[in-house]
Amino acid sequence: MLIDHTPLYNEVWERVERELGFRPGVVRMHDFSGQLPFDLPGAYAVYGIEDMTVEQLDLLEELAWGIFAEAAGVGERVYALDWHHSTFLYDPRNLEEQQSFFVEDQRYMGGGYFAYFPSFYPDGDYYFFIDEQFRFGYLGHPWRREVWIFGEALLPRFEQVHQRMGWRRLR
Repeated sequence: MLIDHTPLYNEVWERVERELGFRPGVVRMHDFSGQLPFDLPGAYAVYGIEDMTVEQLDLLEELAWGIFAEAAGVGERVYALDWHHSTFLYDPRNLEEQQSFFVEDQRYMGGGYFAYFPSFYPDGDYYFFIDEQFRFGYLGHPWRREVWIFGEALLPRFEQVHQRMGWRRLR
């Protein structure tokens, strides 16, 4: 379900800033001495993703979808956020909900816009996947070329597969 242009959209992004300490201006790669882009509560891991191959990018999408489907309980939903773009609330077990599509909206030139469902690889923007209760999440940082994982439902699962995807554990 697309939540653009709704009160929920603003509510979710306010939670990302407040509860995850999101600071989009932090761009230096792998600099842990200065300000970090997130201030996450509890345990988390940071992975460098700059050396991924095309095959590993495909593997990332496949593995991450499966991990989220396992981590979320039956009936639980996940936010898929593309910073300053489309935001979705979806069932991680339903691949049909994880699609891009055209939204008819006369406020836009051309009568609408494409709502792009983000990938797990942050290829130019911040892409976040966070469960509806903010218990676990996957935060992709494009300029630092990092992925930040938090929450007990995700940490061990990504730790098991990170090397297969060409990720380097940074923290």
